[in-house]
This record gives sequence, C-alpha cells and structure tokens, in this order.
Amino acid sequence: MLPRPFSFIVSFFTFLLCFSKASFVFGLDASKTGTIITSSTLPTSSTTYRALPTPSVATLGIPQQPSVNEPYRGSTCPGYRALNVSESANGLIAALELRGSPCYSYGKDYSHLLLNVSYDTVDRIHVSISDIEGKQFRFTNHSDVWDAPLYHDLTYPSNRSYTFFYNSDPFEFWVVRNTDNELLFDTRGHHLIFQDQYVELTTNMVDDYNLYGLAETVHGLRLGNNITRTFWANGDNAPLDGNSYGTHPFYLEQRYRPAANDSPVNQTGYHSSSHGVLMLTANGMEVLLRPNYLQYRMIGGVIDLYIYVGGSDDPKKTVSQFVKSIGTPSMQQYWTLGFHISRWGYSNVSDILDVRKSFSDFEIPVDTFWNDLDYMYMYRDFTVDPISYSKDNMLEFFKEIESTHQHYVPLIDAAVYAANPNNRSDDSYYPYYNGIENDVFIKNPDGSIYVGNVWPGYTVFPDFTNPASSEYWKDCLVNLTHDFGANSSGFPTFTGLWIDMNEPTSFCVGSCGSAHLDENPVHVAFVLEGETNNVVYSYPEGFNITNATEYSSVYMSSLSQFHATATSTLEKVKATPTPLSVKPDYNVNNPPYALDIEQGNGDLADEGVSANATYYNGTLRYNLFNIYGYGMAKATYNALTSIYENKRPFVLSRSTFLSSGKYAAHWLGDNYSQWSNMFFSIPGMLTFNLVGLPMVGADACGFMGNTDEELCSRWMAMAAFSPFYRNHNSLGSISQEPYRWGSVAESSRRAMSIRYSLLPYWYTLMKDAHTEGFPMIRPLFFEFPNEQNLAGVDRQFMVGDALLITPVLEPNVSHVQGVFPGNTSTKWYDWYNHTVIDRQYGENVTLYAPLEHINVAIRGGKIVPLQKPALNTFETRQNPFNLLVALDDNEYSEGTMYVDDGESITQNSTLTIKLLCKSNQLSINSVGDYHLQPPLANVTVLGLSQAPSRVLMQNTEIHTFTYLNATKELIISNLENNTMNGAFSSNWTISW
Repeated sequence: MLPRPFSFIVSFFTFLLCFSKASFVFGLDASKTGTIITSSTLPTSSTTYRALPTPSVATLGIPQQPSVNEPYRGSTCPGYRALNVSESANGLIAALELRGSPCYSYGKDYSHLLLNVSYDTVDRIHVSISDIEGKQFRFTNHSDVWDAPLYHDLTYPSNRSYTFFYNSDPFEFWVVRNTDNELLFDTRGHHLIFQDQYVELTTNMVDDYNLYGLAETVHGLRLGNNITRTFWANGDNAPLDGNSYGTHPFYLEQRYRPAANDSPVNQTGYHSSSHGVLMLTANGMEVLLRPNYLQYRMIGGVIDLYIYVGGSDDPKKTVSQFVKSIGTPSMQQYWTLGFHISRWGYSNVSDILDVRKSFSDFEIPVDTFWNDLDYMYMYRDFTVDPISYSKDNMLEFFKEIESTHQHYVPLIDAAVYAANPNNRSDDSYYPYYNGIENDVFIKNPDGSIYVGNVWPGYTVFPDFTNPASSEYWKDCLVNLTHDFGANSSGFPTFTGLWIDMNEPTSFCVGSCGSAHLDENPVHVAFVLEGETNNVVYSYPEGFNITNATEYSSVYMSSLSQFHATATSTLEKVKATPTPLSVKPDYNVNNPPYALDIEQGNGDLADEGVSANATYYNGTLRYNLFNIYGYGMAKATYNALTSIYENKRPFVLSRSTFLSSGKYAAHWLGDNYSQWSNMFFSIPGMLTFNLVGLPMVGADACGFMGNTDEELCSRWMAMAAFSPFYRNHNSLGSISQEPYRWGSVAESSRRAMSIRYSLLPYWYTLMKDAHTEGFPMIRPLFFEFPNEQNLAGVDRQFMVGDALLITPVLEPNVSHVQGVFPGNTSTKWYDWYNHTVIDRQYGENVTLYAPLEHINVAIRGGKIVPLQKPALNTFETRQNPFNLLVALDDNEYSEGTMYVDDGESITQNSTLTIKLLCKSNQLSINSVGDYHLQPPLANVTVLGLSQAPSRVLMQNTEIHTFTYLNATKELIISNLENNTMNGAFSSNWTISW
C-alpha cells in the first residue's frame, strides 16, 4: 500500500507535460509539495473517517544536498599501513595505522584499526576492518537481532578456492580465485578511509562489467557502470534508480572470456565465471558504480566484507553460496502459488463475496482474497470494523471460503495507533496500552515514546529488537483472530498476513505526535486519492490512442479538478511551517556525508522514523536503520507458528533485508498502472530471486492510477509466470479484477490454465530454492552463461530451467521479439502447438502475440510434470497428472518433481521423483513414502523422430497412443487404469 498519496498539482503538471507526447504518466511522488489537509478539505461523506482534526505538523524535512553531487573530499586522505601482521591457517590479523594527518573528509579519522581476515569456508572469505577502540557499531555483534549461517558455518579449510593478498604500506588487499586466477576484489590504488561517520572502501572493476543485485530499486537487471545505489529503507513508491523499501547489499558479477579454439563450447565463443560480494551492514550506505571502480560509502559502522568465489559457467552456484550463508528462503504453503486478488477499497465483506462469486461465474481461478486497511476500525492495527466487517458477516465469509478451500490474508501495518488519553473510547485499545505496559515501543533519545503519524493518526512503533516484543506481537495477533470470530467459528480466519509500511514509514519528520496525543485520531496530512477533489485520472501510456473518447473526457475532468483546487493548494503548501528540528546526542539526523536518498528533500527522517530514534538497550536506529522490516517479518512468522501449530506461516512483507526470505515473501511495492512499471517488474523479480527472496511478484495491472484493458490483459498474462501472483489496486482507482473486461478475463484464463497445470513444477522450484538457494525464475544468462549477448536481457525470463517467457511489454502491438538461447543443437518448442521454434543462434525471433496470448517456450531436454488445472490449487492437486517430455537433439530428457503435504513445517513423509527419458524409454525413480493418489493420465513426448510401432508400460501394451508426424509428437493417453494406485506410487517404465 502506498506510503502517502501524491500531490494532485504535481500529477496534473505531469499530465500536461505528457499530454502532447501521448504518454499519460500520473503519480509522481510529490510529498515535496504535498497537499496539506485542513478541516475544510476533509471528506464530508466518508464512511472510513470520523470527525478528525488536522495534524499540527507538516510532512516536510530539512533540505539536504547529496554529497555524491558535491566535489569529492577523500582525495587527500592518507590511507593506512599494516603493522604486526599475524597469519595462521584460519586467516590473518593485523593492526592498521593512519599513514599521515587525518583528512576529516566526512568525520573524524580513526588513527588505528583492526584487520581480521577469516577463511570462513572453502568458497567464502570474510574481511573485517574495525576501530580498535570498539566505538563503531558492529552489526555482527548483534546476532540476537540478525542471525545467519555465516556466523556459524566456519570451517577454515586448507583446500580453499581463493587466496588473499595484501600490500602493507599503503595497506591494500586483493582476493584471487585459484582455479582461473580471476581477481574478485582489488583495492589497489585506492586509500581506505575510516571515520566515525564515514567509511570508504573501493575495488577496481574490469571494463564493461556485468553487475546484478544491490536491491532494492527500480532499474534494469544489469546495473551498468554509472549509477549510485543508496541503501536507506524508504517508503517511497517505485523510485526509478532511487532507494526503496528494502536493502540487500549483495552483488553478483558475471564475466566472460574468449574460449580457446578447442573449447567444447559451441558457437558462443566465450567461457564465463561469476562471483559475489556482500557488504554486511544495516547502516546507511551508498555504492558508487563507475566505469573502472566500485566504491562503498557508509555513514557508520565497520567493514564486514564477504566474498563468494562462485566459479565457472554457472551463476546459480554463486547465488547458492550466498543464499545458504544468509539462510535459505522458507518453504511456502502450496496454496500460495495460486492467484491472489486484493484491493484497497473493498469497503465491506459483501464486496469481497461479490468478487468471489464473479470469479466463479467467469471461471477464473482464485485461491486467496486479501484485505487492505478497509477491514480495520479507523485504520487501527488488530481491530475489525464492527459494522462493515461484522463478526457475523466474517464468520459467514470464512465458512464460504473454507468450503471451497480458499484463503484470506489481511494487512497489518507497522505503526500502532497511540490512544488519546482524554478519549475514554480509546481506553480499550489493547495493542497500545499493552505495548506501553511491556515497554516495547521505539523511543526518543530522552527515553520518551517516539510518536509518528501514519494512517490512524499519531502512532507508535514496536521495537522488534526488544525480546519482549515477540510475545506482545503474538498476543496482538491472537486477539485479532478472536475479533474475526475464531473462538466460535470452528473455521480458520486468516491463513497468512500481509505486513506493510514496515520500513517503517511515518508521514511527518521526527516524533511529531509526542505533544499531540490529545488530538487523536487525526487524518493524515494530505488528501487521499478518491477523496473530495482528488479523483484519480491517470491511465497507462498509449491510452489516448485506443480509448480516444474516454481520454478526452478524462482530460476535461482533470482540468476541472485542477482549476478547483490548484490555487488553494498552492497557498497551503506555501504556508507550511518548517518542522522543529531535534537535537540528537550524536550527529545522526544530519551526518556530514549526506546520502543521495529519494524521499522528500533529502532529510533522513522524511517518510520514516528518525535516525536518532532509540531501540532496545539504547541502540540508535541510525545503526540498524535498514533492518526493521526483517524484524517485523521474523516476529510475525514466529507468532503464526504459535497460532497455527506446524503450519508454514505465509507472510508478505514490503520492507526486506538480508535473510528476510527465511520468514517472508515480497511484493515489489506500490507500482503504477504503466507499461514501464510492468517491464520493471521483470528485473525486480529476477533481482530478488538472486538475493534469496524468490517468492516475489508485482501487483498485476498496477497499484496506483487506473489501468486499462490492454495493459491489464498483458500484465495478468505475464504475472501468471511470477512466483507470487497477485492483482491489487489502490483506493479511488477503477476496479481491475480480471473479469471486468472480456479480453482480460480470457487472457487470465489462458495464462492461469498454464500456471495451475504447472503447480507441481512450481512447487519443485520452491523446494530447490528452500534447500539450495536456487532462483525460481532466472535471467536467461543463468541457464546459458556462456552467451555474452544475454548479459543484459531482461524483457524475457526463465521459469526454472525449462520454460522461457516472452511477454508483450508495450501497447498497440500484436507481435513481440525474443531470443532463444543455446547453440544450433538446442531445441525450443512452442507451448501451445508443440512445434519446434525456427531460430538461429543469437537471432531475435518475431513471435505472433495477439492480445490474449503470451508466448511460452519449452526447452528441449526437460521433462515437466503437470496436473489438470482447476479453479484453485486444492482442486488442482486432486486431478490426474500429465508429463510433458521435451526431447533434445539426442532424444534425451530429464526432470524432477518434489511432493509433500503442502502445508506442514515438519513433514511426516515426502516424495522425490526423478524422471528420465533416453533410448526410447521413459522411466521414473521415486524416493520417499508420501503417497500421491491422483493417477497419471497422459504422457506427451515432443521431438520424437519417428512413429513407434507399439508402446509398453512395464510389460503391458498401451493401445491409446497417437503420433503426429507434423509436430513429431507422441501422445500416450488414458493411462489412469495403469496407475490407479497413484501416478508415482511405484517405479515404472514406458517404452516405445
């Protein structure tokens, strides 16, 4: 959900700017000029807000000039020399001494440092540089807050695959991979800077390097070599190249080198290798990517650098090394792979029930119904509106979805309403008073409770670093289940939780509500989209071409709205007072080095809880700024394991950090109904898959603004191939459930038919992610690493290793171009007609793509398990299996399927099936004792060169087979009687 709406004025000027270009791009984030609420602009007919007074604080911060845009100050810094070096089998320890006078570039230089190089594992080295006095915050000293295998899996092997080198004066170091002498990290020629509020480390980079990761931002997959990535968790929506909700300071580098003449690599002409680098910190940081170097600039903490050796020709190996070191992602419940429908604007239970009925009437699959803020009483966490979402109505709703094996997920925000001490009706608000009693809220430096401003008014924020917060959070969630009727229903209530605004976001600067709790509840300090004089008029690019009449009407209406509000709004903005500044004990609110942050005007506290807010045991938020969403996800995950015994918790989190995948899935936040945002969702999903958060997706059709038929049709089809598949849109926008338009309904049905049939394949990919850290969806170069031309491809993607997706990403077209990797012996088959796709190596192939169609290709050499699709995941799991066998040029193919009960944390039994086809014989080998009841119905073999004379299953002849000469396709059907005890209950062989 969006952190705050967008100024109508800025949106309107954007509209005027883009009108002549036929590009209808609304929704610029404009808190810089935010529409400030007064009592006269409050909605008069809203059923959501009661009579709410005006907040007394503005949302503006103190202007900051980003230091990255100013002349560089570090050129005179002397660097350090190494002294008293001590080497051992486990690593190296040394003192580092400042080589000259302090340079005071952005703080006070430390005269002496401690170098500790640890040969952690065979493929990972840890380089730590800290101040000898121990004054700097060390993230690695707080394993109670963030814990990971990399703290515990130390083996110090003698056969390590890397070598650490260094020069003493000036101190420089470099790390080399032993197998090919590749330089993985090299600080030579760059002085180390280590100050109390500024740490700088630089590595040389190869020419035209290929770098990926450093999430989260809106950017293409390949990062390029002239950008700055800022790590400062921020509630701003979809900022292009700016800091966003999460921070994952890991990158993967892919390199290519010419292959020798006798190389076994065919046609590509290259060999490749990859490695990874993690700078482990929760402090604010920038990473400067420049043509010949990469530079870390941290505003606090120490250097905790981890280098993952990776290896040749398989980037997945590097990703696996990294993800295993921070903790592999959780295994989600089976139903989470289904389709999810949501919106901010389901004003009562009847709205959701009507949506549920419409999905059934239009025969569109759906597994889960979601609620945004609408279900809450006055936007307050852990409450249920007694009228719109009455207990009786909710019980009826839970009975309905239980009968059809569907699910419900509500939203919980990070901010807890701060009760008004003078309002007796607030006395019963348990989450606030219980939190006060247990002392679990974030504080100001003086020990008072930090009070921000979010949806319900003035709010407080649980401190998830406090051990007492775990029990507090669980109690709040238990009470919520009771409010939904869990005591008397006999039915489950929510089967997952959506945690939002957990950067955490606040709509004012500093502890703005500390002296104003007697004003609560207050309306947020801006007009929400959909409220009076703030109608949503934005539509996708190209809308004026295909919807000219509607576009004209929208344009005239937006002009009318602008003239009605522009003058008064501008006056309110000019009259906005400057917020009071807070003087911290340390210079943390405005440090000497100003980060190039996206939000507001550069104030670190704009849109979020201030850097000087204080966590448990006095730790400043400045030093743990980026970890709040992780802590909330962990607490929610642990609470749900207590509420639903041995059931895997499903948690969807907006803000994420390293290891968040252990506890949560992620969606890409508050995107726009724009074609550009549809495209950027692809690199967004691919990037999160390589940083250990594979269960990810974007809000299909867009969250903010109005979608249209064409965009929604294309997006629903593409999103069916994302790990997390949800349609969600904002308050005030038009409804965008897929049945609203004929073409969107048909596009969705077709794509969902494929997705639901692929559920066994998806679930196996999830298992591989959980055990090995492998991505569920992948860039093309992950599967074809020796093809240098694939290094920047992000308009196509792979689902696992078998499926290639080529979506349409622009309006008003009926064709799309895509590349089909591999050498001339690689086969690709069209999903729909099973023909071999005619392509040459490296060729961009033009594919027919009418509105309701998405191009899907199957890679030769792969066996894909399928089930007959139904209208939800439960029903699909009861249906017969099919096997799709796509032969390669040697008529060989293989695959794997993993099965368990789909919901338990601890499994009583599992089943892994290995599938192999070679020499005219398809066989399975099952390991495990989990019993699958559904039989095998059909086997389809693609690429079989000639028709068989007969088909045998074990020793039984099968007469129901067909060979299609036009497509070289063998179809073996009606196998149910041969597999009545279950498709994979025993090993079998089919031969021809």
